Amino acid sequence: MAKAKKEASSDIFADIAKETGAELVSNRDQARYFIDTGNFAINYCCSGKFFGGGIPGGRLTEIYGPSASSKSLIGSNILAGVQRMGGIGVILDTENAINGEFIQQTTKCDISKILRYTPQTLEDCFGTMYRIINYIRKVKKIEVPVCIVYDSISVSPSAREFRETKLPEGYTKADFKRIVGANEQPGERAKICSKELRKLNTEMEQNDVTVVVLNQIRDKIGVLYGNPETTAGGGQGLPFYASLRIRSQTQKKIEQSVAGSTKKKILGINIKIQNKKNRSYRPFVEVDNIPLYFDRGMNPLGGVLGALLDSGRVIANGAGNFVVNPQYTEKYRDWE
Repeated sequence: MAKAKKEASSDIFADIAKETGAELVSNRDQARYFIDTGNFAINYCCSGKFFGGGIPGGRLTEIYGPSASSKSLIGSNILAGVQRMGGIGVILDTENAINGEFIQQTTKCDISKILRYTPQTLEDCFGTMYRIINYIRKVKKIEVPVCIVYDSISVSPSAREFRETKLPEGYTKADFKRIVGANEQPGERAKICSKELRKLNTEMEQNDVTVVVLNQIRDKIGVLYGNPETTAGGGQGLPFYASLRIRSQTQKKIEQSVAGSTKKKILGINIKIQNKKNRSYRPFVEVDNIPLYFDRGMNPLGGVLGALLDSGRVIANGAGNFVVNPQYTEKYRDWE
């Protein structure tokens, strides 16, 4: 191929973009905005920013982990974050386990302004999301940030699975065919999620809606070597379409001695957050020792020291001593 005789000017690229409906990459932000998670260390893990950071707006985030690893509470904190932006928070409570009083106590969000839906099947969940997006953006034409938390994809059956609950006792093959329609197919739920996530990804982009999907971890059967973990819902489509994937994990209990007794009172837990995939910041960042108290929620400053060390803003200076990195003080760097 012959060499170009003259380098194309910036004006030419701007003109091509305008006439063909393109967008210059230089005009594309890493994310339109970020939604606060309620903890500075988790904000940094997700976006590289302590202040003004969090999960990327207008994109899909997956939060997964073992049972009782604070996934739902992090999701509730994100709803509180979108409220502080003047936006609309929505929760798909497929587990039917939401506790309004606990959410208000631990996240300080206004539960009178959280929309709760209880769709029964995977297909219903995605259909509910499309209906919400259409009503807010196209019918009401509301332009504030919208965040939908799906809690959780792992418990939602397919429509075919749900029809099995309508079978009579002692049903026949004819009853099964008439009511259910077909037997379970390999990868049935994964195929549904992959199909729907393709559509959802476009809806989110066009309508500037953030979706957070909570998922649970299961162990693969018969795995002797390597990581036996797998997520229970969404198949491989959810990790593929997610812009951000966060793994939550319980580290240790926060205990307090009870006067006059050898027993200890459990006040909360410490959690660890690992960033497994990130298109807004570098991947594989982790923060730990984030205290979560059952009576007042997550400590917003928990885990910040580890995050400051990871970012280079703070450095270790001797045994147990930490100082601000001189390059940040000298250059007056923005401490976002």
